[in-house]
Amino acid sequence: MPDPLSSPGYLRLLALQQRIHQFTQDQAAERGDHPDDLATPLWTSDYNYLALAPMRGGLHVEYHGELWDEPFAWTLECLAEQAVASTLSSLLFSGPDTGANGTREWEFTALLDSDATFSQLRSLVIRPTEPEHHNISLVQKAGRIMEEAGEVARFVAKTPYLSELTLPNAPDGNFFEVDLPYLEQLHIGAGSDTQGFIDNLAASSNLPRLFNLDFSESTELQQTWPEQREPGTVTSFASYEKLFASPAFDSVRALRLRNTCLSLEQLQTLQRMRPGLQFMVIQATAGGYVSHFAQQVFPWRHLVQPELGQR
Repeated sequence: MPDPLSSPGYLRLLALQQRIHQFTQDQAAERGDHPDDLATPLWTSDYNYLALAPMRGGLHVEYHGELWDEPFAWTLECLAEQAVASTLSSLLFSGPDTGANGTREWEFTALLDSDATFSQLRSLVIRPTEPEHHNISLVQKAGRIMEEAGEVARFVAKTPYLSELTLPNAPDGNFFEVDLPYLEQLHIGAGSDTQGFIDNLAASSNLPRLFNLDFSESTELQQTWPEQREPGTVTSFASYEKLFASPAFDSVRALRLRNTCLSLEQLQTLQRMRPGLQFMVIQATAGGYVSHFAQQVFPWRHLVQPELGQR
C-alpha cells in the first residue's frame, strides 16, 4: 500500500490546512491582535483548524471550526476530490458551541452531491451535542430547516468499509436501506426528532455486525412539556420491546441508553429479554439556568435531584 504521507491527497490536505491557518491569521490581524502578544486571549475563530495524522494505511482528518465561514466550505470542496477522499481512514467534524437560534447545523450537501467515495474510511464522527451546549448540533440537508432528510444515508453510502459511526442526530429510514456490512459501533446523539430510529432498527437487516449501540432519547423529553409534544416524539416502551425481540438486535452485545424516561420495571423487563446484553443507562441531559426555573419555560425538575445514594 502506498505511503499516505506522500500521496497527492495528503499534499492537498496540507495546502488546505495552511489556507485555513492563514484565514485565522487574517481575522486576528483585523482585530488588531499580534501573534507575539501572549497576553491576548484566543478567540473562537482562532480554533478553526484542520488536523492530520497517519492511521492504518490512510489518514485521520479532523475539521474543527465554524460552519458558516469559508474554511468549512473549503474543506467540503477538498474532501470532494477523489484523490483526497481515497486517502482517508478516519474523518471527524467538531467545532465550538456557536450557532443560530439554538442550533448548529452541519450541511454536507455539497460534498454528498459530488461523485467522491471514501473507499477506505473506517470511522466517521460528527460530534454530538454536550449537556452544557447552548446549541443543538444536527446534520441538516441544505435548503431545509432542521431536517436531516436522508443526508446520513447518502454519506454512509459512500463508505463501503465503515465500522464506526457517531452522529449528533438520528438518521431517517433511508439509512436502513444502505448495506453496512462492517459497521460495529453506532452512536446516535440527542436531537429533537429520533425519526423512529428504534422502530426502524428493529425492522432492519442492513447492520449484521452491529456490536455496540449508543442511543440518546429525544431532547424534547427535557425541553418540552408533555402536552406540547408531537405524538411519537419520545420513543415508547413498546418500541424498545420490539427492538429487543428483533433478530436485528441479535449481534448487539452492548447498549448505552441515554436520557430515557423508562421506569425501573420497564428497564428490568428489557434486561430479562436479553440477559446477556451489557445494558447501561446514562442520564446526562441538557443543562438549564436556575433563573429560568420559576418561569416554567421548560421541564426542569430532573435537574434538581434529592440525595440519590439510597438503596
